[in-house]
Amino acid sequence: MRKREFLTGTVLTTLAATLPAQAAKARPPASAKRMNVLIITVDDMDVSMPGYMGNKHGLTPNLDALALRSHVFENCRGAAPICMPSREAFMSGLVPHRNGPGGFDPMYQGTPSLCSILTAAGWYSAASHKLAHMQPRSSFPWDDLLGGGDRNVLVHAAEFNRAVANAKARSAPFFINCNINDPHRPFYGSPGGLKKDHNNEGPFRIPRELGPDDVEVPPFLEDLPDIRTELSQYSNSVQRADIAIGQILRALKDSGEESTTIVLFCNDHGMPFPFSKATGYEHGTRVPALLHYPGMSTPRRFSNLCCNVDIMPTVLDLLELPVPGGIDGTSWLPRMRGEKVADPEFIITYVNGVANGQLFPVRTIQDHQYALLYQIWSDGERKLTVDALTGLTFRAMVRAGVSDPKIAARAHQYQFGIPISFYDKQADPGQRVNLIDASAYQARIARMRDAMLAEMVRTKDPQLENVRTMIAGGKPVVGPGAHRVTDEG
Repeated sequence: MRKREFLTGTVLTTLAATLPAQAAKARPPASAKRMNVLIITVDDMDVSMPGYMGNKHGLTPNLDALALRSHVFENCRGAAPICMPSREAFMSGLVPHRNGPGGFDPMYQGTPSLCSILTAAGWYSAASHKLAHMQPRSSFPWDDLLGGGDRNVLVHAAEFNRAVANAKARSAPFFINCNINDPHRPFYGSPGGLKKDHNNEGPFRIPRELGPDDVEVPPFLEDLPDIRTELSQYSNSVQRADIAIGQILRALKDSGEESTTIVLFCNDHGMPFPFSKATGYEHGTRVPALLHYPGMSTPRRFSNLCCNVDIMPTVLDLLELPVPGGIDGTSWLPRMRGEKVADPEFIITYVNGVANGQLFPVRTIQDHQYALLYQIWSDGERKLTVDALTGLTFRAMVRAGVSDPKIAARAHQYQFGIPISFYDKQADPGQRVNLIDASAYQARIARMRDAMLAEMVRTKDPQLENVRTMIAGGKPVVGPGAHRVTDEG
């Protein structure tokens, strides 16, 4: 049995053992809107992949159809560019170090989440897949746990149908969280992917496979043959994720509950390539997000900055349930209703521990144009160790770097980091030119630095003193980390 399968099975067994007895549950309060909630997530989908965000290759017809009837949040960020802390952040409305240790760790016992609040309020709750990334049980008291790590495109709809039937048997509205495992590594058609996905037979196969010549290389990567190959595999994984989304949405329609269901689609973070996932760069933190709900106004595209910690208060607002005080998220509902709402000036994102248990802390503050990054772990000696180093892309960069000094420098930058960097994302979408010492930007850098420090003080960020040390020209102290959840990120 593969490690991931064993770990997922172990988690499911442990969680199932703690399922509450199916006693009669409270009914939703009379003041609440008795709407269902369906949250669909995918794993590692870059914001550039959906057609509704500009992709020209037709990878996501089901998402694109959903986008036509949904509000689109074009500049949403994941609180963390890694699976578990990002998912726990959007479920809790709290940035990672406020709901728990902040890495691949369970939240603090009893931290309220969308799951615990809705379950207590009388909603039937169920989740499929990625269950190891939503812990502890006190914060995620699902009524039902539905599956593990399979990428069969039919399994999610089957699990959804089971959950809807259970909710109807209890005469309860449902909260169902369907978590699709694509397009996470190993990618579609790669050796590891073929092994995991039954040689892409039957429901694991997509009807139209893209090849290396069918993709665009994003500006933060090099245009090399093996990188194109891996990007095509990744794009095909995105296609399979979209097929699974279509199956879920079709099952919702067939259930007769579509007209009474809030549908939210989001992703945890960006693509699992160098300079994206597990980093503070643009394609690690920016995520696609869609929201459709009964009675909504004409679908709109919102360009304001927002964060996935806003999801929890937004859903509770739509249901007219109380939103916990002291959270970091802000409901999108006033903006969606056309009320005048001040735009956030900045969004801050957080990296702490990564999936292998090591600490590689990063703090990024950004607005629409500029990004200021503190790679706290970067000391000139420590090497980044994340899953994006294992694929074709980074190895291709290293090989090409033997004869190309620019690519060699780029590979070195990814593996060893830059302590403090500042980028103009509009002029330099690949975030390749560090402007931290450019005189023209010093006022902007100071404004963003001070805003980030103020937010770190407010949230009692454990990296505050390290960032202050870096600003003063000193060397921060980063420990080795402590890893408590050993599922993949």
